[in-house]
Amino acid sequence: MDSILKNLMHMNIILFVMIIFSNLCHSENFQNKNSFLSANSIEYHDKISLISAMGDVEIINGSDILRADKITYDISNDKILALGNVSLTDKDNNIYFSNKMELQGDLKKGVIKNFSSLLSDGSRLSANLIIRDSNKGDRLEKITFTRCEPCEDKKKESPIWQLRALKSERNIEDDIIAYKNVILDAYGIPILYIPYISHADPTIKKKSGLLSPKFNSNTVFGLSYSQPYYFALTKNKDLTLTSTMTSNEGPIIETNYRELRAKGSSFINTSITRGSHTNIDGKESNKIRGHIEIKLAERTNKNWVIGANAIRASDFSYIGRYKIKNVSEKNLSQKAYMSGRYNNFYTDIEAYYFQPLDAFKSNRHVPLIFPQAEMIWNKRNKNGINRKIKLQSSIIAKADASNMQKLSIENQWQKNNIFDSGHILNTNLSLRGDFYRNKRTDNSKTIGKKGTHEVIRAIPKINLLWKFPMQGHITNRILFIEPIIQTIFMPKGGNPDTIHNLDSVDLEISDANLFSSNRFAGLDKIEEGSRINFGLKTELIFKKYGNIKTLIGRSYSPLQPQAEKIQGTGLNKKLSNIVGNIIYDYNNIVNLSYKFRKKSWISQRDSVSMNISANPISTYLSYTMIKDDPVPTQNLISEQLHVGLNWNITNEWSTNVSQRRDLKDSTFGNAIYSNSSISYKNECIIISLTAQRKHENLIDIPDTTEYSLNFNLIGF
Repeated sequence: MDSILKNLMHMNIILFVMIIFSNLCHSENFQNKNSFLSANSIEYHDKISLISAMGDVEIINGSDILRADKITYDISNDKILALGNVSLTDKDNNIYFSNKMELQGDLKKGVIKNFSSLLSDGSRLSANLIIRDSNKGDRLEKITFTRCEPCEDKKKESPIWQLRALKSERNIEDDIIAYKNVILDAYGIPILYIPYISHADPTIKKKSGLLSPKFNSNTVFGLSYSQPYYFALTKNKDLTLTSTMTSNEGPIIETNYRELRAKGSSFINTSITRGSHTNIDGKESNKIRGHIEIKLAERTNKNWVIGANAIRASDFSYIGRYKIKNVSEKNLSQKAYMSGRYNNFYTDIEAYYFQPLDAFKSNRHVPLIFPQAEMIWNKRNKNGINRKIKLQSSIIAKADASNMQKLSIENQWQKNNIFDSGHILNTNLSLRGDFYRNKRTDNSKTIGKKGTHEVIRAIPKINLLWKFPMQGHITNRILFIEPIIQTIFMPKGGNPDTIHNLDSVDLEISDANLFSSNRFAGLDKIEEGSRINFGLKTELIFKKYGNIKTLIGRSYSPLQPQAEKIQGTGLNKKLSNIVGNIIYDYNNIVNLSYKFRKKSWISQRDSVSMNISANPISTYLSYTMIKDDPVPTQNLISEQLHVGLNWNITNEWSTNVSQRRDLKDSTFGNAIYSNSSISYKNECIIISLTAQRKHENLIDIPDTTEYSLNFNLIGF
């Protein structure tokens, strides 16, 4: 009986202790009602209202967890004293370490001396004193903060960078941590003093503040300093304002606005400066210059999207001179669009305008395309037959009074047959009808007959593509062979001079479009007449040494070749140039590619590339040569070489060098673009030093040499 009473009394004490802790938390926050205490031994001292626990002590209060070798809890004053290997984990997964902590019973407030902490983002914070208040914000004294992890074998060495401050305060309402009298150390050496600095609370994903600066030295602008400031406007909106001060030119202000909505998005980028400008007549002036870029998209319902993508500059050379955007095209485009999808129907309606970046090109020859529409009905039946009806129309106008209106409708029937013998036959039947109304003036640079013309043309086409893939084995190697023959039947005379050519100026034959039924990009010109495209594909697979793929073929016009005078392709003759490729790949480590177009095995266009990726070094090389005419004696119009090397020196250090050279009329060529960089990156800092040399030789865009330094203290 005595033993039973003793056990009941012991159980009552444990139950009473748990009720006490449960009530403490319940009075503070209802969500903490499940708080409990666990330890190797627990004692309750009724006379002095004290609870003590020893050995692997753990108090869980909601999301806060306190661990220690020993704790005492003063019930009357609601105070906890934790001793020995004390750690406190809060709701944000920040962990505080100390040998002694004095806390309130709910673990939300207290005083911790000589503590260190591991924050949720990997940062490390230590201080002589922290007055903890989870509701109003913590206050610290004599603080050290860094994101750098100590080395395993050199834990006593100073980190790459750390901040030391006399006082710090965490503002819960503004979600910032502010420091006073701050010293920035690099490898333990003080390099910068700041009276006041602040950064976002690590628990906050977005917060307004300064971003990492960038230092440049440029032969055009001189020394420059760029300082971005980030504005977190709302949860789904932000704005970055970057001001750049230059020693040779005026200040440059750039803005980037981003917004993400439930059914759309917005991106607006602008820049403005007052800088020098050289006109085509050589006269220099100082004027306001800038640009604006807009990208808007909005889903009106589940089927339709409307939007705009537009970029515009104050003048032809601003983008290239100030390097605001990496624009490789010769024109800046402005586009508005509407796109719809419903079952088997697809609709795109677009409007285009352009700004030439050529100093000698007038806006009079830039077309306004409004509107340009494309509607497609496409249905794939269960029997393998695919039906497509395509309607295209556009209205194009220029300031030189030339214009074009066109309407095209095409009906296609296509089926792919795979026979038991392994033969594959793809049959494509189509009928296209075009209506054109063109006007060409004396000042127009449009290709076609002068005057106003109305033209109707019909283009029937039969396209038969036959393939026969075969597989064999050669001494433990797998060989695939696939002959391909494409026969296209269509009439001649589909390119009258009364149809002005705006969208089909270029024509090329290559390994990529050898089996295309029309190699012109647009509608205005067609590849007329019947012809046969034939080629051979092979693939040889080595079990240990990668694989080799090849393609070789050409086009043959048995009756009358293409009437258009097309330089360098052979399509204006019965037999075109020979095109093909040879590609070798070894486990994505070594990739070699050779693509060619040849006349009588004399190169008219060659492209060679090599990529080798063998960690820690990867290298690439590409060479391109294009002749303007099949005659071998003609000069090269383009011959370029691009080489580059990436080297991961260590886990933190890496370097890159690259150069593009123009080899025309020169043995070793002239450098067009050179770039080299070295960067250091670890868990706490990113530093990159870059040197660039660009050879432009354009009006108002001189050759430039630029050095830039960019660094980012991660976690700050």
